[in-house]
Amino acid sequence: MKLSIVVLALAASAYASVVARVEGEVTVAASAKWLSIEEGISYKNGSTVSLAPRAGTEVVHCYGTGTKADRAPIISVIDDWCGRVFGTTVNNGQTIWARYDYGTFTILVSAEAINGCSWVVDGNCNRLLRLPTDRCNTNGENGKQGGFETDLCGQWRMDPGCCGSDF
Repeated sequence: MKLSIVVLALAASAYASVVARVEGEVTVAASAKWLSIEEGISYKNGSTVSLAPRAGTEVVHCYGTGTKADRAPIISVIDDWCGRVFGTTVNNGQTIWARYDYGTFTILVSAEAINGCSWVVDGNCNRLLRLPTDRCNTNGENGKQGGFETDLCGQWRMDPGCCGSDF
């Protein structure tokens, strides 16, 4: 059974920047401001487990394809979302997420509790979502295509998208 809860929030002073299409990929300018946010919590099943500390090696997986975005709007999204979910308990099999809509592109961020673990979102949120941002597409500060970090108890995803897709 999968349950999703979605909330939509609008930014008061939002604008979008020009998007250029390069060989089927989208490049996003750094000055873009998000227009709206979709947020949700998804449950793989109804069970919960007691809280356990996160541990294990942090492994970063890079997408290396899809929409490209500048680092500045990605960091803005990470900082905003981590501030919103700080203190949230994430139970085993549960994913919390948000998709920030800039009009011409989106940035999806999420955190999932895996391997029987449950935990509370803390200051590591920003650090863990920056791992796929800064360790992928390392030829420059911009042109980030996203990826995810996986450790023993969690998976943290950052994914720019375009045209109604997270790709």
